[in-house]
Amino acid sequence: MKSSLRRLGRILPWLQTGWSILGVTLVMVVLLELGLRGVFLLKDRWKPQIPPDPRVVSEVRDGGAWLPLHYRELEALSDRWQPYVYFRQRPFLGQTVTVLEEGLRATWQPPPWQGDDERAKPLKILMLGGSSLWGFGARDDQTIPSLIARGLHERGVRAEIRNLAEIGYVSTQEVIALIRELQQGYRPDLVLFYDGVNDSTSALLEGQPTVTTKEVNRVREFNILQSPARLASALAGNLIQSSALFRFAGSMGRRSGLGRVKEPKAPSETELIGLSMGVVRGYVANVEMVEALGKAYGFRPVFVWQPDIFSKPKLVPFEAEEEAKYGWARSLFTEVHRQLERADALVSNPDFLNLSGIFSETGSLQFLDFCHTTEEANARIAEVLVSKLLEIVMIAPGAPTPQALSFGRKLKL
Repeated sequence: MKSSLRRLGRILPWLQTGWSILGVTLVMVVLLELGLRGVFLLKDRWKPQIPPDPRVVSEVRDGGAWLPLHYRELEALSDRWQPYVYFRQRPFLGQTVTVLEEGLRATWQPPPWQGDDERAKPLKILMLGGSSLWGFGARDDQTIPSLIARGLHERGVRAEIRNLAEIGYVSTQEVIALIRELQQGYRPDLVLFYDGVNDSTSALLEGQPTVTTKEVNRVREFNILQSPARLASALAGNLIQSSALFRFAGSMGRRSGLGRVKEPKAPSETELIGLSMGVVRGYVANVEMVEALGKAYGFRPVFVWQPDIFSKPKLVPFEAEEEAKYGWARSLFTEVHRQLERADALVSNPDFLNLSGIFSETGSLQFLDFCHTTEEANARIAEVLVSKLLEIVMIAPGAPTPQALSFGRKLKL
């Protein structure tokens, strides 16, 4: 008994010393963390706004004075949970970005209709896509849907446009979003899909086609509340990664060349072809499903493959830098374009429109990054799509009337 007490007496001072060292270390870590947080807070408050590039500001519409504000408003957006499709934007009211209560981007609305038949029902057009159609880089009234709404109005077409596009959505999410709209009783006359970039990028990042962007995060989050160990690990990891010490270590690593951001691993040629074929095959399947829904629910679908910077031959210096920055994706996008041209189901489909080459002869700035277009480019795209929509409803661009619109709609659907 006495020997045990003597051993305990020898151990206790070591334990006390260890606890003291641990306590002092924790206090120092907390003080260092608080100090670094204060430094970073001041640095972030006073650092210049990085996006957008001054060259972009100088070339966009209206002198670009609104663009820095637009990027700040984009940063202020936040998501909320949405059944089946994961997320939608929370309501937001800014000077360049307005997100309505239901989570949809605001679209330009025409003045009250005044014509021969004020009771004529408007042409209901539902639009689905990712951030390009949502309007990343454009003010509310300069998004592609808004410009289409204005273009149809100027041609005498009474249209009601609902922009269901969402930042980051792939075409399969959009099909599900369409199904939910139909399930809830909405009955559009035309449904326009505007896709390509997110389907391609998600396939490259996830290593498989037809999955959502950052699907790996959804896998990590699955049933995490039912596993205390996983939840604790996730909380600890998030606490570390959001700490000022972690940010400081990353900054020092980048300066020393040890912490450079790694580009996604480039797939082999065989993997590249497989991914590209999978992207197009999945897209074709979605087209066929939407066409079947159109026959069942009485709407006419339009499928648009969006342009990207890799399909624009004449690049201004800023665009060339963006293309180089996203060079890791160039091979896949090029192969996807090649597979699109070989897809008979799309090439022979009168309701499919490939806009990959819409800027092939344009030498001015059209892209804000590798995929998001300027307001000027949006106007060009909208002009083409307005003509396509008028063609589909069999209305001459001259002077359509609500009666002709109704007749054309019944004839084509």
